[in-house]
Amino acid sequence: MIDVNKRLYKVATPVTQYAFRANLFMWPQRTLFFGPLQHLALHSMGAVAINIGLYQPFLLKPEHGDYQSYRCATIPAGCKHELNAFGGIVASLIIEKDAPEYSYFAHCASGRILGVTNKIEAKWVQCLQKIYEDKLDKVAINTLLNQLFNTPKATACKVDARIIEVMQTIQHDPSNDFSQEYLAASVGLSASRFRHLFSEHFDIPYRRYRMWRRVVAAMDALHKVDNLTYAAMDAGFTDSAHFNRCFRNTLGVNPSLVFRNMDRFEV
Repeated sequence: MIDVNKRLYKVATPVTQYAFRANLFMWPQRTLFFGPLQHLALHSMGAVAINIGLYQPFLLKPEHGDYQSYRCATIPAGCKHELNAFGGIVASLIIEKDAPEYSYFAHCASGRILGVTNKIEAKWVQCLQKIYEDKLDKVAINTLLNQLFNTPKATACKVDARIIEVMQTIQHDPSNDFSQEYLAASVGLSASRFRHLFSEHFDIPYRRYRMWRRVVAAMDALHKVDNLTYAAMDAGFTDSAHFNRCFRNTLGVNPSLVFRNMDRFEV
């Protein structure tokens, strides 16, 4: 019988630990990143994320708190935090609010960074190690993640249909500077009611969500054009400097450090 603890805490070989380049896989409702990380500056994402240290724990610190060690942690949308992995390989799976598996993260409504139980942690670490080490194709990766979430049985989060309509409008055209008044009127809401409902259902303000979707759209565009400036402007940023600033505020690192030495980038 395999010793689970030895499996989870096995030592990474020089090939896996140091010769590794970042991988990024994108789907409409989820994004998966693998990479050796040092320090990510204070940032907050527009969707919930689960971070997994593949071979060793990492440190997370909320904006008004102290560093704590985690092997697997969930981070709510809008939660400002820093990360330090000391060069260790971290997997980060980001889940959009309209994804069926979002209900898996219902506990994130607390707004705090949370660790997971040892039993669940073991499943996550083993699954992400397999994806990384076996260099699975994107279809196989998606299948494994669905099995991990048990997605067919997942219950989609109940979001007001009017807010879902607004969210889809933003997703389909993230470069458009839709005003809150326009979007509110399009679904029969006052601007104040729209702001309240949006923050209630998405845990972040409308403008923050729009910026998040632009960052995601820029990453998607970068896969097609392989030019940061063109990708940024295609997604609605005024220039590459604007995109760099928003990317750092959202993900804690300059985009050039992520994309300049990418091994796999699949959309």
